[in-house]
Amino acid sequence: MKGTLASAAVRPAPQLTLAGWGLASLLWAGALPWARAGRDLGSWVADSTGILLANRDPLAAAVLAAAALSVIVAAWPAPDRVRGWAAVVLGGLGFVLAAALVAVRGTPLGPGAAGALLGFLTLAGVGLSLSGLVFADPFLAAAVLWAAAFVAVFILLPLGAVVVASVWVDGSFQTGVLWRTLTSPAFLALDHPGTARNEAAWALGVGLACAMAVLAFGRGRGALRTALMAGLGAAALAALYLGFGAFRNSVLLAVVVGAVSTALGFLFALLSERSRLPTRRLFAPLSVLPIITPPFVLGLAMLYLFGRRGFVTHHLLRLSTDVFFGPLGVAVAQVLAYTPIAYLVLVGVVRAMDASLEEAAQTLGAAPGHLLRTVTWPLARPGLANAFLLVAIESLADFANPIVVGGGKPFLATEVFFAIVGRYNPHEAASYGVVLLALTLGVFVLQRRWVGGASYVTVTGRPSASRPQSLPGWLDWAGSGLFILWMVLVAVLYGSVFVGAVTRLWGFDYTFTLRHLQDLHPQGWQVLRTTVLLSAYAALPSVLVGFLIGYLVSRVSFPGRRWLEFSAMLSFATPGTVMGIGYVLAFNQGPLLLTGTELVIVLAFVFRNMPVAIRAAVAALEQIDRALEEASTVLRAGAATTLRRVVVPLAGSALLSGLVFAFVRAMTAVSQVIFLITPQHNLATTQILSYLEYGSQGRGAALASVLTLVLVAVVVGLQLGHRRLQARVAPVGAG
Repeated sequence: MKGTLASAAVRPAPQLTLAGWGLASLLWAGALPWARAGRDLGSWVADSTGILLANRDPLAAAVLAAAALSVIVAAWPAPDRVRGWAAVVLGGLGFVLAAALVAVRGTPLGPGAAGALLGFLTLAGVGLSLSGLVFADPFLAAAVLWAAAFVAVFILLPLGAVVVASVWVDGSFQTGVLWRTLTSPAFLALDHPGTARNEAAWALGVGLACAMAVLAFGRGRGALRTALMAGLGAAALAALYLGFGAFRNSVLLAVVVGAVSTALGFLFALLSERSRLPTRRLFAPLSVLPIITPPFVLGLAMLYLFGRRGFVTHHLLRLSTDVFFGPLGVAVAQVLAYTPIAYLVLVGVVRAMDASLEEAAQTLGAAPGHLLRTVTWPLARPGLANAFLLVAIESLADFANPIVVGGGKPFLATEVFFAIVGRYNPHEAASYGVVLLALTLGVFVLQRRWVGGASYVTVTGRPSASRPQSLPGWLDWAGSGLFILWMVLVAVLYGSVFVGAVTRLWGFDYTFTLRHLQDLHPQGWQVLRTTVLLSAYAALPSVLVGFLIGYLVSRVSFPGRRWLEFSAMLSFATPGTVMGIGYVLAFNQGPLLLTGTELVIVLAFVFRNMPVAIRAAVAALEQIDRALEEASTVLRAGAATTLRRVVVPLAGSALLSGLVFAFVRAMTAVSQVIFLITPQHNLATTQILSYLEYGSQGRGAALASVLTLVLVAVVVGLQLGHRRLQARVAPVGAG
C-alpha cells in the first residue's frame, strides 16, 4: 500500500503549457476557416473549417488527430523528457501535414490554417525545451521557431522568388531573359557605336598603365599581385566612367555617393566630437532632418533652385541650364540625403575611441596630421566600412531621385520599376533585381575583406583619464566652413520646398497662395492618413520582433543561431526595390495571396525595418548584466515575465530608438512599397511622386511639407516623452 502511494506521489503532473498549446491548436485547426475568398482578409470561406474538411480530406483529419494527440501527450504520466520528444514529433508532423494541406488546396490562407501552423510550431518549441534539445525556457524555444518561420517566409522566400523568376520562365528553366537583360545596351555598353573612341580599349589601357606603374614602384613578393589587383580595379573604374547603361550609372553613382557621403560623415563626426568651435552644437539637430524626410524631397528642391527655371540658375544667375537634371543632380541629392546616415554611424565610432592611444602617439612626437592618419583612421575602418555599405545600398536602391532629377538616364532601380510598370515583364525585373542583389552582396564581401581579421578593440573596461585630441587647426576651420556651407545648402533646399508649397507657380509666378494645400483634399489627406496608420501599425511589431530576435541570438544558444541573425539582417542589406519585387512574386498567388491588401504593406515595413531593432537590442543587451535575468529565473519567473519586467524596462532607450526609426522609415519608404500600393492603399511618398510625374509640383511640395512637419512633430514628441520617462526612472535607479 505504501509503495502504491509513493509511486502515485512521484507520478509526473500534466504538462500545462503543452496541454494549453495543444488545445489551442486543436481549436484553431478545427473551428476556424482554412481559406478565404480572394484578397479580402475578412472574406473567410465558411465551409472550410477543419472539422468540415476532415469529413472529406484525410490530410485535414490527420492534422486534427496530431493536435488531439498533443493534448493526450500533455496528460501522459511520463517524464518531461519523454513528453518533450513526443511533442517535437507531433508538432513537426502536424506542421508538415498542415503545410501540405494548405499547398494541396492552393486557396488563400485563412485564420484556421495560420493558427494551426503557428500552434504546431509552438508545440514543437515547447517539446524542444522539455526534451533538452534546446537549453531554454519553452517560451524562448518556441520563439526561436517562430522567428525562423517569419524570417523564412517574409525575407528568404521573397529573395528566393526573385532569383527563381530570373531563370524560371513559362514553367521551365531558361536563361534567355537573364542573358538578354545582361547583354542589352540599356544594361551596359562599353563600346558605344555613337562615339568615335573605343571605350573598352581605353579602359583596358588605363588598367594596364596602372598595373605597370604599381609594378614599377612596388617591392616585395606581393608586388605582382598588388599590381594585378590595381590594374583590374583601374580598368573597372575606367570602364564605368567611359561606359553607358543602367549598370554603369548605378554602380558609378553608388561608388561616388558612398565615398563622398562617408568622407563627409567621418569629417562631421570628428568635428562633432573634437572641434573647438561653437558650430559643433549644430550637428545633432541638423543631422536628423534629411533622415525624417523622403530622400527625393531634396531632388525636388534641386529642381526648384537649380533647374531650368530654378531660382538660383534662372533668376539670380540668368542661366537656362539642365546641368543638375541628370546624374550630377542625382548624386548631389543623394549625398545630401545620405551623409547624415554615415554621420550617425561614425559619430559613435569616434566617440568610442580610446583617447590614450592618441595621447601615446602624441607623446612619441607624432604630429596632428600623422596621428590622424596612423591612429584615428585605422581605428575607424570598421565604422567607415559599415557607413559606406549602408550608403551604397541606399544609393543602389533609390529610384525616386533618378526619376525626379535623373533626366531620363537609366539606372538599375528605375529599370526594375519600368520593367514591371511599363513593360509588364516580371522576369526582366527579376533579372535586374538579381544584379542589384549581387552588387549588394559584393559590397558586403569587399567590406569584410577591407576590415579583415584585425582587432579594433579600444574599450577594455579600464578607466582612461585621457581626453580626445583636438583636431588640427586648419582641419577644424576648413571642416567647419564646409559644414556651414552644407548646412546652408540643406536649409535653403528644404526652405524652397516649403516656399514652393505656398507659391502659385514656381519659376513664373511667386504669388503667395494656399491653393496647393487646398488641392490636397481629399486625395492628399487620405493618403497621408493611410501612411500614418500603416506606419504606426508596423512600428511596434518591427521593434518587438527585432528585439526578440536580438535577445535570442544574444542570450540563447541553439543550432543555427548565426544563420538566423544573418538571414534576418538580409532585408536591411538588400535594396528595397529587390524586396518589393520579391513580395510581388512571392505573395501574388496561392495560399500566400497578400498583394493588394494593407497587410502586405505593413509586413514589408516590419521586416524591412526589423534589423535595426535587432542591432539595437544586441547593443543594449551587452550592457545588461546576465545576473539580473538569472535572479529573475531563481525567483521562478518564466522567460516571458523576465523579458517583460526586467529586460524591456532596462532596454527602454533602445526600444524607443527602434520605434522612432521604424515609424520614420515607414513614413518615408518608397522603393520597397512602390510595387505593393493600390489606388485604395496609396501612400504619401508615392502620391508625391505621382504629383511630380504629372507636373503638379506645387501639390507635391505641399504634401512633402506636410509630411515633413508631421514627422518632426512625431519625433520631437517621442523624444520629449523619452526624456520625461528617463527623469522618472533616474531617481529610482540612483536609489
